Amino acid sequence: MLLGGRYEIIRELGRGGFGKTYLAEDTYRRGGAKCVVKKIQPRLKIPALLEACRSRFEAETQLLYQLGAHAQIPKLYAHFEQNGEFYLVQELIDGSNLRQNLTLGRKLDDAEAIDLLREILEIVASVHQQQVVHQDLKPDNLIRRWKDKKLVLLDFGGVKALRNLTLDAQGHVTLAQASGTPGYMPIEQIDGNPQFASDIYAIGMMGIQSLTGLLPTQIPRDPVSMELSWHDQAMTNPQLTAILDKMVRYRIEERYQSISEVLADFPVLAPVMLPTPVLEDNTPPEPEYRLRIQPQYEGVCNFSEGLAGVVVDGKLGFIDPIGNFVIPPKLDFSPISMFRGAYLFSEGLARIDIQGRWGYIDKTGEFAIPPQYDSGDAFAEGIARIERNHHYGYIDRTGRVIVPPQFESAAATFSEGLAAVEIDHLHGYIDKTGKVAIEPQFDSADDFAEGLARITLDHRYGFIDKTGRVVIEPQFDVVHTFSEGLARARIDGKYGYIDTQGKVVIPPQFDDTFSFSNGLALIRNGAKYGYIDKTGKTVIRLQFDDAYPFSCGLAAVKLISLWGYINSKGDMAIDLQFEDAGAFAEGRAAVKKGGKWGYVGY
Repeated sequence: MLLGGRYEIIRELGRGGFGKTYLAEDTYRRGGAKCVVKKIQPRLKIPALLEACRSRFEAETQLLYQLGAHAQIPKLYAHFEQNGEFYLVQELIDGSNLRQNLTLGRKLDDAEAIDLLREILEIVASVHQQQVVHQDLKPDNLIRRWKDKKLVLLDFGGVKALRNLTLDAQGHVTLAQASGTPGYMPIEQIDGNPQFASDIYAIGMMGIQSLTGLLPTQIPRDPVSMELSWHDQAMTNPQLTAILDKMVRYRIEERYQSISEVLADFPVLAPVMLPTPVLEDNTPPEPEYRLRIQPQYEGVCNFSEGLAGVVVDGKLGFIDPIGNFVIPPKLDFSPISMFRGAYLFSEGLARIDIQGRWGYIDKTGEFAIPPQYDSGDAFAEGIARIERNHHYGYIDRTGRVIVPPQFESAAATFSEGLAAVEIDHLHGYIDKTGKVAIEPQFDSADDFAEGLARITLDHRYGFIDKTGRVVIEPQFDVVHTFSEGLARARIDGKYGYIDTQGKVVIPPQFDDTFSFSNGLALIRNGAKYGYIDKTGKTVIRLQFDDAYPFSCGLAAVKLISLWGYINSKGDMAIDLQFEDAGAFAEGRAAVKKGGKWGYVGY
């Protein structure tokens, strides 16, 4: 759907006081820059009301253009009317709103609350300096921007009021209801007379919410004085309590009248810092992540053993970590094989297919093992699986066959000295001489990891040790390989984690999970991804539209349409900016920008 003859709607982001909000692409801007389009639909499409809406819309948008000059207020790019509906086109802010931080029951300490209040007050002060009352200050309208961790103020109530305009019995234009959100609106705003002190009230309510863990509508009022009764819900510095009480007085004349008055009281709350001895900091500096190899390739592989396969003009070559070609782009390649993990160096060799026949090249680009197999896999523990005539066997790095092709199915690699194979429709394990080490007896068998291998019996999953002894009885609907001491398991339709004794240590509660890496595991509930630690605690909340597990200390994450990278604290290490991205390997990660692939790294 194209709006205003220019803005192509990608998807709906939400509905609220503004009406509908969309993620859109500006077809007039180079690269199809992303933006936010907000639709404001009047209650009635009758001429008198539309004319009043049109006049107010023009006035309010002029203010938004001015306010957007502030670094913490989204820029207004355009506004227009279409079919009796009004539209704003604004800067897209990548981040998370404050509501997601002020979750029900969570309490900030005094210092955290003061920092938050000061940050909000300073933004709103610049709004008041332009003689504008926001009218809808609440956690949903404050976003913590990813790239610099600063708050950004959204959704001014003045323009939202268009939705509340109506006609009275005499045909006069009037407000059907005040702009704002219950709980954050003082009495004068509810009565249709918002003032600067009304915004101060809303900020004070957010402060009380942050300290008590309660929503504003959950905080009782004294029936006589009409003042809020919240002191018993928070252990708070008396000076901070007094400031918040004055910010949220029921009667406007008893409140602070300007933000400068509030801020003037704040310095007395600064803690006294005692001198501490200066210690030498031996902590290594954080690596500087940036684009190391500019996007220029049609396709790419991960780095492995210092080289990465890249595609130029339909041919495959290999580059080093600074982008110099070590093997010129002259090799034929298959996109499907690239997707399946071919063209990665392992133990000095990379598997290559030439017209359907597989062989191995060395790091000069010359064939060390000529193309001759129906398929070939990566080397591990000095051995690689090959296929001939629909049967699998294994070769060494010279190309010598050490286990002749004889198995209907076999593990892609040896792991911990053993490989799973199928013999007469049952699965067991062989050693590197081809001798059966664990007799075929299982319905399926997988690689060993951390001394255990997953097997199935009667359609249930369990684990064996390297003697073939069952150590975790087949009992799970689905279970995966162990990583960092834990394995993800599906129980009654949900995923959790078991330890090497088979004990459930993280209860099943997730729609999907991934193996632990770097001490964290990627999890999904609904359509959002986040990360947990080994206690099952969510350490990076569910917020991403897509994500990868951690590797090299970073994880690729996607918000809306762009990819970036976070560290283990959840902070953005590389800003959201890429059309696609991959996991880190050897300090580099493949990223796509402007339709081409390159690499970020440190």
